[in-house]
Amino acid sequence: MSDDLWIGAEQHGYAPQFRNTKAIRGVGFSTGFGTSHMMEDILSPPPRKLELEQEEGACEVSYYLHSAGTYGDFIDMRVNSVHCRQTLTRFSQFFLFPMMLFVYLVIRLGRDDTPWLYLSPAEAWLFGACLLLVLIDVCRPIRNPVRFHHNNREVYVFHKKALYRIPWKYCHIALMYAPHHIGQGSFTDAYNLNLWLYPDYCVNGKCGSQPVALNLCMCVGDPESAYDYWEFVRRFMEEGPDSLQHANEQKAWVLKIPHSDWSPKAKIIGWLLSPLFYCLLPFISPSQFATRFNPIRDRWPPEVHQWTGRKVSGY
Repeated sequence: MSDDLWIGAEQHGYAPQFRNTKAIRGVGFSTGFGTSHMMEDILSPPPRKLELEQEEGACEVSYYLHSAGTYGDFIDMRVNSVHCRQTLTRFSQFFLFPMMLFVYLVIRLGRDDTPWLYLSPAEAWLFGACLLLVLIDVCRPIRNPVRFHHNNREVYVFHKKALYRIPWKYCHIALMYAPHHIGQGSFTDAYNLNLWLYPDYCVNGKCGSQPVALNLCMCVGDPESAYDYWEFVRRFMEEGPDSLQHANEQKAWVLKIPHSDWSPKAKIIGWLLSPLFYCLLPFISPSQFATRFNPIRDRWPPEVHQWTGRKVSGY
């Protein structure tokens, strides 16, 4: 509607109002609007409850998509680089691999002197590039989740070797319209749910003089999942663990096959299918595969365990 206000399309009874917040974010970050514009729907501070027209408990989906664990008095929520690492894998699956397959068939069908089990240098290069991109997605370090502590009313972040201890009432979280992440051939909008890390709350390590945007969740087309992420966190911090179905379960969250809650028959089938499942998992969901098997992980500094009251390193 103007340079400083843009009202997004209404979804689930809510129309986000994106305002130009460049003045409070410093000079270290910009979007596709240019260096003078940063359009955000500010959710905190103060924490704002979203009245979305959804089924009861819709925000609980964030437990399955983004949670690294619920522990009663605190929850760990994964950052975007952990739960959404599939860009290179999808590029290899839907661009490089079809290209390699096309070259492979053209050469085999057009020439009689090329064995079917032989890969030419071009084919081998394309196949190697596919595997390399998948490995990059899977083997990138697993970053620490963000710890939201209800009892302490604090948020703990360990980002790029800098440790932040943020009082909940001063925790800056906003949904940013992200034109530099435009998806699906530039026909679909994209949004980042950012937790802003201000130098004032850095208690250990080097953080620089400008606030840093830690991307919690990126969504394309529909910001619903980002708002669900926020509402899951807000409800836990504002209303306590009893307001959420899973917040008192006292466990880390990683989907496994077979699951401990399955029936004996389902467990047997799960064990039989698990080798195939885990072999295909890097291509189905690089994020889930990396979360299970990537040993390169950030570790919480000892101070966080002291503030938390126990040692928990969920991913």
